[in-house]
Amino acid sequence: MVSSLKAVAPSTASAGLKLMSYIDIYRAEPVVRIGMIKAGVPAAQAKRIFHDLAISQGAGLSALKLSAATVNRKASQDATLSADESERVIGVAKLVGQLQAMVEESGDPQGFDAPAWLSRWLREPLPALGGQAPMTLLDTMEGQSLVSRTLSQIQSGAYA
Repeated sequence: MVSSLKAVAPSTASAGLKLMSYIDIYRAEPVVRIGMIKAGVPAAQAKRIFHDLAISQGAGLSALKLSAATVNRKASQDATLSADESERVIGVAKLVGQLQAMVEESGDPQGFDAPAWLSRWLREPLPALGGQAPMTLLDTMEGQSLVSRTLSQIQSGAYA
């Protein structure tokens, strides 16, 4: 299940919007993700991420400290989220892409559902995070960075 977000690369803004998969977002140059953030993520795409992760919209938006009323209103108007809101959403999309990349690098990704696995992992309290579930840390960029590092440790075997 590969979903995508609309993105604008700063150097190719005249080329318009293009679709990027989660893994493309993860592998994109930071300047491309910054362009996506500044352009704003379509609110409907933010809702789609939580659908892909099988996380209720309420729980997902709450984890990112996003107002459900605002996101739903913007989605119905085909509007984009603010840069601050978009940054948190791109961070979650990047986590899905990170997991997809990890699985590709570790072997055969056939049949592996990265969003479903990540959904379960995000909800589980982890000793490496002081007993907190990763989902409770997604509302800040520092928290998302910590979740990303913890996810990387799984691949390296530093954390089991």
